[in-house]
Amino acid sequence: MNRIDKKLQQLKAENKKALITYVTCGDGGYDTTESAVLKMAENGADIIELGVPFSDPIAEGPVIQAASERALKNDTTLKGIFEMVKRLRSKTNIPLLLMMYVNSIFRFGTEKFFTMCEDTGIDGVIVPDLPFEEKEEIQESADKHSIINISLITPTSTDRISMIAKEAKGFVYCVSSTGVTGMRSGFTTDFNQFIGEIKKHTDTP
Repeated sequence: MNRIDKKLQQLKAENKKALITYVTCGDGGYDTTESAVLKMAENGADIIELGVPFSDPIAEGPVIQAASERALKNDTTLKGIFEMVKRLRSKTNIPLLLMMYVNSIFRFGTEKFFTMCEDTGIDGVIVPDLPFEEKEEIQESADKHSIINISLITPTSTDRISMIAKEAKGFVYCVSSTGVTGMRSGFTTDFNQFIGEIKKHTDTP
């Protein structure tokens, strides 16, 4: 069983919520990222997202954009991230996901990428710029290597919610508001309605 599913089932049995944290890989160097991941795991994180730096992070706000820029200036690469994950796997069994843009997968080579995910101990991927309707471009390779491709649902998904939710695996990534990531002074999303609609179509967390 995938570590993500195992962890979420365990938490559900204990009537607990999952704390999922995030760090941009290579911001401060691989050693800093590795240390941050281990500290998160020690201090209550249940699942950790590893952000893969990208030169044009269109979905990100200024904080993660700046982190990506610093990481790229540190010569952070996907190969280097996989090597770091391999080291981490000798120290922690916490579920790990790569959060990244689809072009990074294509440039690396889709089959090679998912092979490396399986070999190093990555459990899932979150690809925010890959539309649900185009997910088959990576889904076959992801399934072949038992890597969960996390589905995203936004407040503007409306009539697509049922279609996306029914095929969701691992957990559903519910985008809280439109626009880029980062601080908000408030939310206009009706979360009861939004989450309620999703739950009509799936029991995936």
